[in-house]
Amino acid sequence: MEGKGSPRQHVQSVVVGARLLEALARRNDAMSLSAIAKVAGMAPEKAHRYLAGFIETGLITQNETTGLYDLGPLSLDLGLAAIRRLDVVELAYPRMVALREETGETTSLSVWGNFGATLVRWVPSNAPVNITVNVGSVLPMLTSSNGRAFAAYLPSEITDPMIEKTLAEDAQDLAAAGIETRQDVDRILESVRETGIAAAVGLVVPAIASLSCPIFDRTNSVVAVITVVGITGMISTEKDSPVSMQLRQTAARISEMLGAKVG
Repeated sequence: MEGKGSPRQHVQSVVVGARLLEALARRNDAMSLSAIAKVAGMAPEKAHRYLAGFIETGLITQNETTGLYDLGPLSLDLGLAAIRRLDVVELAYPRMVALREETGETTSLSVWGNFGATLVRWVPSNAPVNITVNVGSVLPMLTSSNGRAFAAYLPSEITDPMIEKTLAEDAQDLAAAGIETRQDVDRILESVRETGIAAAVGLVVPAIASLSCPIFDRTNSVVAVITVVGITGMISTEKDSPVSMQLRQTAARISEMLGAKVG
C-alpha cells in the first residue's frame, strides 16, 4: 500500500491540478473560484488549494481587487515555447495526406521564401497520371493559386514591391492571364480575401488547375499555403465545390493547431 506523498499520489495530484489549468485555458478571460471548480468538477475548497500552489509557481495569477484567477506568466512562457516548437510543415503533412485521400487529388504545401511562394511538401495523388512539381520550386505570385493566397494575406510592405516588379517585367504573361493593371491584381486579391480561397486554372501550366488556402498562426499571420492540384476540367475550382470546402476545413484545422482563431 502506497503511503501519503508517494510518487503515485504526486502524479494523481498533477492530473487533477491540470483540470484547473485546462478550465482557464479554454476561457478567454479570468474566472472566479466557483466557476473554475465547477468546470474542473471538484469542490471549491479543493480547487483553492491547488490554485494557491499554482500562484506560487506563476502558472496562475489572482487579481487582488476582483479575486478572479487567470493564467500566469509561466503559463504564457510555456505556451509560447510550445508554439515555437510547432513545425507547420510536419504538422500539415498528415492533414495533406488525409486531404489527398478525401479529394483524390494531389496536395502541396508552400511557405514564403526570399523569392516568393516556395513549394516545401508534395503529396501526389493515386491517379494513373501524376502531377509532379519539384520541391523547392518558386511559384509565380500573380498567376499561381499559391502566390495569390500569400499575396492576399501578407503585409503590403512585402507584397507591393513584388507586385509592381511583376507587373513591369512579366506584362505579356500576365496579359494572357487577364492581368494588365494594379486594379486587376487588387480585384483578384480582394476576391481571395472574400472567399478565403485562391484559384488558378491553366495559368502556370495549361493542363493544371489548383486551389489554395492560407494557414495562419496564433498572431493570425499567414505562415503557409495548402493547395489541391488537379487536371484542368477534372477538378472543380468553384468556391463552394466539395473540394474547396474540404480544403478550407483542412487549412482551418491546421491553423487552429498553430493557435490561430478561426471563424
